[in-house]
Order: sequence, then C-alpha cells, then structure tokens
Amino acid sequence: MKRVLFLLAAAAALASCQNAKEVSFEKLNNYYIRNDAPVPENVSTGIRIDNQDSFDELFGIARVMGKGGEPTPVDFSSETVMAVVNPVTDVYTELKPVSLVKDGKTLVFTYVEKTGDKQDWSMRPLLMVKVKRTDDPGEVRLVKQQEKL
Repeated sequence: MKRVLFLLAAAAALASCQNAKEVSFEKLNNYYIRNDAPVPENVSTGIRIDNQDSFDELFGIARVMGKGGEPTPVDFSSETVMAVVNPVTDVYTELKPVSLVKDGKTLVFTYVEKTGDKQDWSMRPLLMVKVKRTDDPGEVRLVKQQEKL
C-alpha cells in the first residue's frame, strides 16, 4: 500500500511539473535600493518594474571602478525587472537567484538567502533579475530558501 501511495504521489508531482518551463534571466549588478524609495511593506510577492521611471524611483546606480563596474543595462521595451528587497538588517545577508520557472500564468522565482554574522552597520539586501517580456505572464511568486554562511 505504501508503494502505491508513493507512486501516486510521484506521478502527481511529475504531472504538475509538465506545464512548468525554465525561463532564462540575468542578474542585475551594481544597483542599490534608494533610501527614499517607496518600497511596499509586504514584498513577499517581489517587485515588478516595467518602465525606466519606476526603476529610477526605486534604484540608484552603484558604479565601481574597474572591469565589471558598470551597471547591467536594462531595455524596458523588451525586458521586465523583478526585485527582491529585504528589510534593513545588521546581519550580513546575500540574496542569490536559483531558478525561474513559468508555471501556467505565474513566474516562480526561487532564490537563496544566506545569512552570516552580525555587522557594525546595516544594509538592505537586494536581488534583481531581468527577463524578456515574452516570458513574463504578470504574476510572480517568490520561493525563498535559507542558508547560514
């Protein structure tokens, strides 16, 4: 009986994944969340940005000298940006993308939140990725995995 239940559960899991399709994305680098940004209190669904004006309201460019110091460019005529913004913390926190899957009318964005030691300063962890508009159905669901550094 246990084998039958296990096989049924495995079949159901496989069937639910048949509609899911991997979506390519690119992580955005060298941006920060502005201190005066109107970030919603509940960011559990992430933030979707469809135009340059909305993007500029929320984010600033963090230019760094040397190779790779320029911010990742975004073409809002063909791309959408999704952002995960954590609350201000004094615990070292890294946010890294894991996968992006289109499941029906929803994009499921999985990321990992790695936390470390307490710091003498505070930070607001930020993760941004861009996707082609053709892959963006409008709804985004975040799946957070947690790890300790």
